[in-house]
Amino acid sequence: MSKPHLIAVDWGTTNFRAYLADADSTILAQTESPRGILAVQNAAFADVMRAEIAGWISAHGPLPVMMSGMIGSRQGWVEAPYVRCPAGFRDIAAALTTFEVDGIGTVHLVPGLDHMPQGEPPDVMRGEEAQIIGAMALLSTQNATFVHPGTHSKWVTIADGIITGFATYMTGEVFGALKNHTILGRLMKDGDHRRAGFLQGVEAARRGTSGGGLLHQLFSVRTLGLFEMLPAEELSGYLSGLLIGSEFMAAAKPGQSITIFGSAELTDRYGKAAEALGFAWHRGPDHSVVAGHLLLARAAGLLEVSHGPR
Repeated sequence: MSKPHLIAVDWGTTNFRAYLADADSTILAQTESPRGILAVQNAAFADVMRAEIAGWISAHGPLPVMMSGMIGSRQGWVEAPYVRCPAGFRDIAAALTTFEVDGIGTVHLVPGLDHMPQGEPPDVMRGEEAQIIGAMALLSTQNATFVHPGTHSKWVTIADGIITGFATYMTGEVFGALKNHTILGRLMKDGDHRRAGFLQGVEAARRGTSGGGLLHQLFSVRTLGLFEMLPAEELSGYLSGLLIGSEFMAAAKPGQSITIFGSAELTDRYGKAAEALGFAWHRGPDHSVVAGHLLLARAAGLLEVSHGPR
């Protein structure tokens, strides 16, 4: 068994994930629980961390602990200040927030990023920055567009190894709100987003750029059901395609190739939309957050620099 070099913790809103990794970002052990920050009562974050990873420290001795995600937000354990784009991995490593945890040792919290495009409102991310840094290393790329679908989808631009900017789209959250809390969901039945309704929604989004707009098109989710032009099992997929397609039409550039990170199902869905709209896409590497944490730990002088993700 390789020697453990780092504990990487990805602590989000709904889930806690931790990885015991060696110097090449190989995962030696991992743990996952539904104890995201919203599930932790009375700010007992230290208790959760000890329950999840103290056994690794007991078995292997003190190890650097890197942590990223919503745990560093204002609603989390310790608020980590944002680093402003454009930012490289050394800028992020220089801004780690460090504190001590009984039974764990020193914990290094990765900052989020903010983006202040001229003449536009600010944008922020937390957690994706570690995954982006790791993916650049694993893919050996210095120029890319990374897409992180989910509740708040992120489109991130990388140029010359620097995160130059990003944009957030509330696609997942809007989908859930419309499906579960508006009249659009009343005619829906459980269905499969791989069916034709999804691509019909994507195509409707393409047409919507030339007239009508999303707010008008959304009502078609109801009318297509009322007039039985789409089966009830297809309406949820149609809504998903309409929203994801609208995201692509707003964010993607002609001829662009994108790298998509996410669960297998959600990545496939975004890839299907990309293909329908004429965009090339690739699947992001698994566990890139671990490679990102290792790179940041080395840049911060917490590990030897003779090894790296390969």
